[in-house]
Amino acid sequence: MNAARPRGERVAARVPGTPVPAGPGLLARTGRKLIRDRGGAFGLGVTIMLLLVALAAPLIAPYDPFEIGADIPLAAPSAAHPFGTDELGRDVLSRIIFGAQISLSVALLSGLASLVAGVPLGVIAAFRRGAVDAAIGSLFDTIFAFPAVLLGIALVALLGSGIPNVVLAVAAINVPTVGRLTRVAVQTQLAQDYVEAARAIGANGPEIAVRHVLPNIAPPLLVQTTVTMAGAVLLEAAFSFLGLGSRPPTPSWGAMLDGGRAFLAAAPWLGIFPGLAISLMVLGLNSLGDALQAALDPRRP
Repeated sequence: MNAARPRGERVAARVPGTPVPAGPGLLARTGRKLIRDRGGAFGLGVTIMLLLVALAAPLIAPYDPFEIGADIPLAAPSAAHPFGTDELGRDVLSRIIFGAQISLSVALLSGLASLVAGVPLGVIAAFRRGAVDAAIGSLFDTIFAFPAVLLGIALVALLGSGIPNVVLAVAAINVPTVGRLTRVAVQTQLAQDYVEAARAIGANGPEIAVRHVLPNIAPPLLVQTTVTMAGAVLLEAAFSFLGLGSRPPTPSWGAMLDGGRAFLAAAPWLGIFPGLAISLMVLGLNSLGDALQAALDPRRP
């Protein structure tokens, strides 16, 4: 026999058909699927490792990344300098370790910014339709009309060089992708019965979007965020390579590649190690995204 409910206690109405909100159980299942998947385990391990390296850079870097003359210039890899030194005698390993901070910062901040801008636009386009949908779609098409790198170069050149402007440029490039994904996912959810049930009990558009639709489209947005972050790492490296990213002497993997071009014949490690760092981060994030897509698919066991 059910216990009597205290007087005055309100029971939150739950729309029939709405899935139970994500909790520890879902997170645990997703984590187990990621670990069982080779690509997922690799991507998760690489991402966590690089995140820890970036956070602990001042503690684990063997030298000050700005210290000129830590050894003779262009010293080959050795026990004292596992990745060698650059043309100014700075330790390459230390600069790569600190460069992880810049790459991860740009990846995380640009991914978050693209979500903050793209998701509301996609939701508004899906709910309002008509002229609003057409206007937002035209904005996305205009951005898509320009190659990503050229558009990013134009934005950074207009805003000025520096990491904050690189974050804004990378986010702007990815807003149409996030917005279109959100629009299609929301339109799919609006055709479901639970949305009609929510409207029947008096829920308005914003309430349906926030409480019922957005939780259901979170998995594809999470996967897209990892893809956005991987692309952001490449774009930041490209901008720094072109002199539009971080300013010297700030250690950046793209800037290190640019600085080592003139010495590749005599000191190939100046290009090899920063290039490997970029490749490892991009490969890890892409592998994590692919594994997340499979782990969050409800049709897979």
